[in-house]
Amino acid sequence: MDNKTDSEEMSKKSLVGVNVVILVVFVAVVGGVYYWVSTKNKGQQVFPAGINYVSPKGTEAQKPVLLFDFAKLAESSDWSVYKGKLFAYSFQYPSVFKPVNYLNDKTDAVAFKVNSLPPEQSLLLTVETISSRDKTLVGKQEEFVKNYWKFFSGLKSLNKIEAVTNEKGLKGFKANYIVKGSNAITSDYYFFVIEGDTDHLLHVGDIFPTEGKTVFNRIVNSLEYTK
Repeated sequence: MDNKTDSEEMSKKSLVGVNVVILVVFVAVVGGVYYWVSTKNKGQQVFPAGINYVSPKGTEAQKPVLLFDFAKLAESSDWSVYKGKLFAYSFQYPSVFKPVNYLNDKTDAVAFKVNSLPPEQSLLLTVETISSRDKTLVGKQEEFVKNYWKFFSGLKSLNKIEAVTNEKGLKGFKANYIVKGSNAITSDYYFFVIEGDTDHLLHVGDIFPTEGKTVFNRIVNSLEYTK
């Protein structure tokens, strides 16, 4: 009887020991994964549309491989029209680009894969809801643009803002911002006012390399909003 009891007791101790070892291994694995992720992301900047800009035209930590000849695209007549899914905006874009949308996206965003980076890092247009950022800025579109940098941890302050009107008559603002840490300047962001709507702005970001500036300008000037 005593031998049986001793055997059961030893089995219980062995089981506890095994559980302790498993727990230690699990904690070590979790800790290792956390350390790897934190080290991998250390020093990265967070910006609108998820692009890690560190210089005026985005000298990214990872140099993207371009997928198109932008000089030829700028002169091409083969352009298509993209229309918003939730908001009545539309613009022209090179037909070789493939629009990327996101399900249940309240910002009605559209991205294009123009380089080797993931499409979500190449958001061309999003619809900004001012009240979701700062309710006190509803109806104060210019003030919202001036303070836009405050909503992103990688931006330090406003660098420059100017009023603009595109070829379709849309009025708005062009702005760029100072990057925290490096004091570099972001690419230009366009914010177009939707007439009669004080809580939304059409936000267009320059996702193209320097060679694609003409393509970007052509897209911006084709943007319009149907009432």
